[in-house]
Amino acid sequence: MSDLNAKLELAHKIAERKLAFIRHAISYLVVIIGLAIINNLAYQSEGPRYQWWLWVAFGWGIGVVSHFLSAFLYQSGSLVEKMAKRELEKMNESDKT
Repeated sequence: MSDLNAKLELAHKIAERKLAFIRHAISYLVVIIGLAIINNLAYQSEGPRYQWWLWVAFGWGIGVVSHFLSAFLYQSGSLVEKMAKRELEKMNESDKT
């Protein structure tokens, strides 16, 4: 029964990480769209406008991408577990020889 509880707890943590990423991505989009609107409406002068909001979008976008990677690709250390298993297999093979 403890194995089932451990799996349920792990699934719960993974789901929380995915929902946290979704909230992060939504807030990113709302704020960046707002900044783009402010940038383009605040300066009514003629000629090309300096698009300063792109710097914010780029910087924060790096954080959103890293959050995506941690939430969806490296789920709760599964990558670490796979690498540890490979290393253990290598150790077992070297012990046999």
